[in-house]
Amino acid sequence: MELKFLCEPYYKNAEDVQNMEILPCSTYNEQDLASADAFLVGYKEDRNSDNIGCETAADIVRQQLYALHKTSKPLRIIDLGNCKKGATVAESYENLRLCMQELATYEKPIVIVGGTQEAVCYTTKASFRSVSFPSAAFIDAKIDWDNDKDDFSNRNYLTRIAEEFPLLRISHIANQEYLSSKDAFIWLSSHCFPSFRLGDCNATIERSEPYTRDVQLVSFDINAIRYSDSPAGRNANGLYAEKACQIAWNSGFSPRLNTFILSEYNPQKDVDGISAQLCAEIIWHVFDGIAQRIPESADFNEDSYLKHFVHNSVLPQDICFYESLISKMFWVEVPIGTTNKKRIIPCSQEDFELFKAGFIPDIWMIEFNRLLKIQ
Repeated sequence: MELKFLCEPYYKNAEDVQNMEILPCSTYNEQDLASADAFLVGYKEDRNSDNIGCETAADIVRQQLYALHKTSKPLRIIDLGNCKKGATVAESYENLRLCMQELATYEKPIVIVGGTQEAVCYTTKASFRSVSFPSAAFIDAKIDWDNDKDDFSNRNYLTRIAEEFPLLRISHIANQEYLSSKDAFIWLSSHCFPSFRLGDCNATIERSEPYTRDVQLVSFDINAIRYSDSPAGRNANGLYAEKACQIAWNSGFSPRLNTFILSEYNPQKDVDGISAQLCAEIIWHVFDGIAQRIPESADFNEDSYLKHFVHNSVLPQDICFYESLISKMFWVEVPIGTTNKKRIIPCSQEDFELFKAGFIPDIWMIEFNRLLKIQ
């Protein structure tokens, strides 16, 4: 189905300042779409949630986003307007799915703003297309999981995604232990999904970068940010605003990212538009990360990677680390069981140093155990 049947164009208000040079799309012309470096899409559905009021979020955030100055390097952003809200929730979901399916053909990163977080389930097929080992990151104060499989809402959707994509690696970032049940944490652990908690984020935000570097999909619940920095939020504790923006920038900078979703912003609960402004700044940082992407080969056998073979007395074989000569970032091989196959995941230089010192970093061990389970 063509995009003109799935989206409603966004027409700028007179007070919108066009510093960002975002190009609103009204004709959905093939040539215009093909020329884009990135897409912006609004989403308006909130009826299958406990956060009614998110329907108007996209246009309110847009007003703040358009007023920001352009990214540090040129980026052609095309605003497709809002994905049409259906007569039923199911119709809204289907419109979003079809919209993502159409946009996926252009192979450009897509930023979605508005609505509630369960909508992420209808972006996954497009996000994980043709990926052997799909990966997603969820930035959220809560783990949106419950053992009631009959319930599907913005507070219980992770099971559906995990079951639909058995090879999927889910990273959960900025969760707070007292906001989720023990069963939810057990579910994460039993699937060997890595978790980087709020305290770790606020103490060493740079350590969260490997968790978003190889993902195709990032879903950011604005309620992960502390109330004092985002008064439309629900939680007293949470990410600091600047750390949220750093995660957003890292996400956009990753060449593998094709979908970034910012959801759960409720304008009815905002104070002086502070949360709307922060949402816009988060999106700006995603776009700035995209603008500054470094062309880097995904073939780790190329000369642009320096190989380090590290011996560890606990393991029967040396482990290979790859250091990019372009970005200076580290990656590590994780064997898949006893076969000759391997999975290469991002890690930090600190993980590399720990391995050399005889320790096995959590990020490596968790992925090793996950691969054993899914063979």
